[in-house]
Amino acid sequence: MITETEFNVLKVMAEKDINWNWIALDRALYTRNVPGFGNVANIVTSLVNSGLVDVVYGEDKSRPRYKVAQNGFNLIKEQQHLF
Repeated sequence: MITETEFNVLKVMAEKDINWNWIALDRALYTRNVPGFGNVANIVTSLVNSGLVDVVYGEDKSRPRYKVAQNGFNLIKEQQHLF
C-alpha cells in the first residue's frame, strides 16, 4: 500500500505522457501545491520499488527519467475514490 502523498505524486505524473525528471516533477508538485515538494527522490524511488513507476534510461545513463507504469495507471483507476 502506498501513502496518500505517494498516490498524489503518482496522479500528477500520470497527467502528462512524459518521462519525468526530478526537477520537472518537483516544479509540478510545487505549482499544484501537492505535498511531496522537496522529497521527490524518495517518493519516486518508493513508487519504483512498488512497481508503479518505471525507470527510463536515455543516452545519459546517469540521469534516469521516470514514467507511470501500467500498474500505476491501474491503481489510480481503482483507488481514485479512496484518496
